[in-house]
Amino acid sequence: MGYTGIIIGATGLTGTALVSLLLEDEKYDRIITLSRKQITNNHPKHENHIADLFDPQTYQEQLKGDHLFICTGTTQSKTPDKEEYYRIEHDLPLQVAQVALKNGVSKVVAISALGASPDSKFIYNRGKGDMERDIEALGFQESYFVQPALIGGKRDEKRLFESAMKKIQKLIDPLLFGFLKKYRTIEPETIASSMIYVSINGYDKVRIESDELKTVVSRSF
Repeated sequence: MGYTGIIIGATGLTGTALVSLLLEDEKYDRIITLSRKQITNNHPKHENHIADLFDPQTYQEQLKGDHLFICTGTTQSKTPDKEEYYRIEHDLPLQVAQVALKNGVSKVVAISALGASPDSKFIYNRGKGDMERDIEALGFQESYFVQPALIGGKRDEKRLFESAMKKIQKLIDPLLFGFLKKYRTIEPETIASSMIYVSINGYDKVRIESDELKTVVSRSF
C-alpha cells in the first residue's frame, strides 16, 4: 500500500504544483485535497472535499492519511487586517495540524518563509515563525518546514508588488553567491519536489532554507 497525502492550500501556486507531482508519484495511492471551492481534477487518485478550514467539523472525517502538506498563505495587500492575516498564517495551519495529529497523521510538511522567526519585526515572518514553533510543538513523528525565498512562476491572481519584485529579482539573482544564494528566486515545482522528498525520505533538518531545497531536489534524481 502506498501513502495517502493530504494537501491544504492546493489551489495556490506551489499547492497546484504539489498536487500534480503527487498524482504522478507511484509511492502515493491517494491524494486528498481540502478546499473552499471545488478542484476540478478527475485523476483516479484524487479526492477533493469542500471544507471551511477554520471549522474542523467540515473536514475532520476527511483529514486522515499519512502525510499532511500545508501550502496555505496570504499577503498583506490581500489581507490588510492584521488579526485576519495572523489567523490565516498561523491559526489556520495550526488548527488543521492539530486535527491531523489527532487522526493519526504521522508527518507534516509546511511551507514557511525564508527568515521566519517568532522574534521577527516583520508580521509575515513573525506569523510564519509562530506557525513553525507551534506545529513543531504538537509532537508529530516528523515535522518539516520549507523556507523559500521569492517564489517564481505566474499566479492567476494579480499581485502587483510581487510582480515588480520578481522583475527586479531576475536581474539580481545572478549576482547572489555564497551565503546570499538562498535569496535567489525559487520555482514552485522545486519547492513541491523537495516537500515530497522529505515526506518520503525524511531529512536531518526540521527547517530547510531556500537554496538547500534545490539541493534536496537533486537527491531525487
